Amino acid sequence: MRITAKLLRTKKACEIDVEIFETQWPKGCNVTRKNCKIAFRELGMSVGWAIGMLLPRKAQIECTDAGDKVCRECNIDRDCPDYCEYGKVRIEAFYQAAKG
Repeated sequence: MRITAKLLRTKKACEIDVEIFETQWPKGCNVTRKNCKIAFRELGMSVGWAIGMLLPRKAQIECTDAGDKVCRECNIDRDCPDYCEYGKVRIEAFYQAAKG
């Protein structure tokens, strides 16, 4: 999957995140592990938003299920910080679903 600022705007991403994205990737970027880590861990973009807005429904469910298996507390509070296992698993699940 290739992500661009235009795609993010089409999917109604908040303008602040679009600006952050454009600063890092002015011409857009392909989904890679490295880019996922930069976007979700370093830049603080929302993996939950990306899962919900950029992936098809089946992949959304798979990503959520992968995270839910890891941490029951985070399953209850879906705003878990990305540094916990739940966040790491969801970032990896997003990458796996979007890379193709």
